[in-house]
Amino acid sequence: MLMTCNYMNEACDGGWPHFNVFLAENAHLVSEDCAPYKGKSKGDQCGNYEQCKPVSKVEQSYFVGGGWGATSER
Repeated sequence: MLMTCNYMNEACDGGWPHFNVFLAENAHLVSEDCAPYKGKSKGDQCGNYEQCKPVSKVEQSYFVGGGWGATSER
């Protein structure tokens, strides 16, 4: 299984949700216990999470609203 680390999401500084979807489909997700959400990524390294075991993988995702940028609160 592909091992990857996502710093393109930029934690609480905005982020790119489609990168999460891409990585969840093409790699895997790890547990919150192994890689807790910190709200920031500055100073952190992907190497800190190499020991994290895969816990789930997304088979297929969909864009809400039909495509990237088409999502609204409505």
